[in-house]
Amino acid sequence: MASQKTVGVLMGGISPEHPVSLVSGTGMLKNLDPDRYRGFPILISKDNVWSWPDTAGGGTGSPAPGAPGYGVDSAETAAAFIAEPPASWHSARFPDFKVFPRCDIMLIGLHGVGGEDGRLQGFFELAGQAYTGSSSLGAALAMDKITAKRIYRAEGIPTGRYRVLSKSEYVSAGKAAETRIALEKEFGYPVVIKSPQGGSSIGMGIARSSPELDALLSGLGADSDRLLVEEFLKGREGTCGVIANFPPVSPTEIRPIQDSFFTFEAKYKQGRTEEITPAGFPADIIAQMQSLAVRCHDALQLSVYSRTDFIYVPGGGEPGRLYVLETNNLPGFTPTSLLPQAAAHSGLSYGGLLTKVIEESLAKHA
Repeated sequence: MASQKTVGVLMGGISPEHPVSLVSGTGMLKNLDPDRYRGFPILISKDNVWSWPDTAGGGTGSPAPGAPGYGVDSAETAAAFIAEPPASWHSARFPDFKVFPRCDIMLIGLHGVGGEDGRLQGFFELAGQAYTGSSSLGAALAMDKITAKRIYRAEGIPTGRYRVLSKSEYVSAGKAAETRIALEKEFGYPVVIKSPQGGSSIGMGIARSSPELDALLSGLGADSDRLLVEEFLKGREGTCGVIANFPPVSPTEIRPIQDSFFTFEAKYKQGRTEEITPAGFPADIIAQMQSLAVRCHDALQLSVYSRTDFIYVPGGGEPGRLYVLETNNLPGFTPTSLLPQAAAHSGLSYGGLLTKVIEESLAKHA
């Protein structure tokens, strides 16, 4: 087994997507190819304390000696280990490491702020540590929805009308009322309000009335220096992945059953959404999605893999139009997440997709 590479699987993290990351991370850890990789968990608490086994990748000295994943075999066990790390494990609050969990490559199973926004990637770049996915620049560009919107526009990528609000426009009740009136005139209802760095549909909402708009401006604005306002596009939602050196991935159509849009609950609770791969869009729209997903991936300077979300607005008797919503540089990696589902339809299993991501990332860092 000398040819095996050590893989540190990062999961948890400081963002509100912490619980989803535990599902992604444990799924990754359990599905690594054992002939190629020796994986070990790196568990990150919500206050950025990292914990990992003392003999990373070695198979002994763990709570369950020799057990795959060092006993971290589910989101529940990962959460328990974060709450009370085993005495034999290392533990350090980022970035004050006396010992660093060195490995051949860090497999990033994190989502949202602190994992997907380029800061962690920049740290690894400075440390000379290989990691999976896009560079710090690409991650930062894609994670910030306002910056991504501006890049889409500059590159001629179709996206909906939008406006950026500075904090001065909603920080006080009086100013927020003025802003709300201006937005009503510009966008009407419904209208979409987003925090620029939210993920998994956290930090966003759709206002259908003045009270709802006031509530979103004050609620989302409390934790953000900027807000993104978007026109509401009524249509069919879809998503399409990009995988380096792999044929075009089949898009997936997303049909929320109980929700008005693809909310956090719709994404992660069973029975809330129909996810149809291959999507039932017209053939020309499928081709456009695949082409635009690559254009977004390249425009945002992403690498290895990504997933771009769309709205298809049918045109009645006229051809419909396709709009880009946003691009995810670290898309969800639970076994039932959208990119693994689409890759499976294209003949790449969950474990095969993991291997592809790791090997493409190692090649990039080489």
